Amino acid sequence: MIPRVSYHAGVHGLHRAGPLGNLFLLAGFVCVGLASPSILLKLVALALIIIAAFLSDESPRAFLGSLRFVVVFALILFVAQALSIRDGSTLFSIGVPITDGGLIAGGEMALRFIVILMASFLFVLVTDPDRLSHMLIRLGIPYRYGFMFILALRFVPFFRNELSTVREAQRMRGIHPSVRSLSGIRKTIHYTFIPVLVAGLMRVDSITMSMKGRCFGLYPTRTSAQRLGFGMIDLLITVVAVVLIAFVIVARRRTWL
Repeated sequence: MIPRVSYHAGVHGLHRAGPLGNLFLLAGFVCVGLASPSILLKLVALALIIIAAFLSDESPRAFLGSLRFVVVFALILFVAQALSIRDGSTLFSIGVPITDGGLIAGGEMALRFIVILMASFLFVLVTDPDRLSHMLIRLGIPYRYGFMFILALRFVPFFRNELSTVREAQRMRGIHPSVRSLSGIRKTIHYTFIPVLVAGLMRVDSITMSMKGRCFGLYPTRTSAQRLGFGMIDLLITVVAVVLIAFVIVARRRTWL
């Protein structure tokens, strides 16, 4: 099940940083996850993400609980890699030989997935989407695309809440469709997907009428009342991101494990 990850307002940790600093930090963690061959460096990045989440006043139970499906999928990736890769020395056999190369490859794949997803979750939790959109617009992205970005983020919780409402309404009517058969999948689509889709289209229509009434897109540029600076906390976060990327480069050249 996809976790409910959304922005939480706060005044500590990464909440004090601007969207640009958090974006640099996310880029550093993604670079570690995708480009680093070192399992140790991925574990360090994982520890930094957890520490940053706790310093940002995120509940340890809620943050780690939202990662349950990530851990389960990472275990699936680990097992798949361990069973399919035959490089290295054979350690034991369970019908298929398990090699040290397969275990290392599985650990790298699982940690890569966990680091990238956890860093993305943390970025969403501590970064105000409105400020992020304003930052992108000030960096030169047309404000129409920035507004589309805000709408995309707003519609994710809308569809989740609408789906919960529809399911509760169907449950009150005694409808309990199952997805364990083709007929159950068809009924689920009929009873849940179509009402949610109609509600989404109605919301889009109301937003469109509001935008037309306010002459959205009349001018090629727009002004913003928000001032987005680059403070010391942003500088510190950027330094951490640069250090992570530097370690990735060294790890690739020295072939660290």
